[in-house]
Amino acid sequence: MWMQGYDIDAALPFIVRAMRRAGIRGKDEELAAFVQRAVQADMRYMSDTGVLDEQGLMGEGVYDDDDAFEALLDVLAAGETDEDQINRTAQMLDAYMQAQQDFLDQSGLME
Repeated sequence: MWMQGYDIDAALPFIVRAMRRAGIRGKDEELAAFVQRAVQADMRYMSDTGVLDEQGLMGEGVYDDDDAFEALLDVLAAGETDEDQINRTAQMLDAYMQAQQDFLDQSGLME
């Protein structure tokens, strides 16, 4: 389930640029792939928690940043055992979440 009006083609470069400004390093392809996975996990989280309804519109659920972070980290770091890599994923996720919120605000999707 995708949020209605969410433009992944606009979101990817916006979020990657914001992550770079936040100090996240890596190849463009690596960051873009991470953002793609994070957006998919985020949309799934919003759908599962009722933040998005069946039509992809804002539902009755409330987006809990801490719960979302833990849920997304579980998905994005699944199977990872290297503590340094898990920490890097957590740093990337933190930067992603701020950038995603900024993108949603800028796009008028956070009402």
